[in-house]
Amino acid sequence: MNDRPPSEIVPAKVETARRNLAEAGLADYAEIREGDARQTLRDLGGPVDFVLIDGWPGEGGPSLAREVIEIVAPQLLIGGYGMNDNAEPDYLDFIRDPRNSFVSMTLPLKGGTELSLKVK
Repeated sequence: MNDRPPSEIVPAKVETARRNLAEAGLADYAEIREGDARQTLRDLGGPVDFVLIDGWPGEGGPSLAREVIEIVAPQLLIGGYGMNDNAEPDYLDFIRDPRNSFVSMTLPLKGGTELSLKVK
């Protein structure tokens, strides 16, 4: 199991996740970093093979998903996957730009879930 920590900014969701992990007997295998992912995910402690980014649109600026993918993309292994729950337009602009080394497709889930593979 990958020991790279997820990040969550909503304290109630952190408590729920920790409780669910404990009830499932998995608390020793996961660390949840509480706080803003733009800060807590800057150093993942090594390369990762999967990231799930569920952000929200920005008001007059980039979406949270766009900001987070820019932070974690360099830490994602070649052959690793990224998934974005909401397919924010500026996230799609980044992930579909060939200079950023991904191939990507929209899955027919929740009105637009993007699955991307890092190819170089």
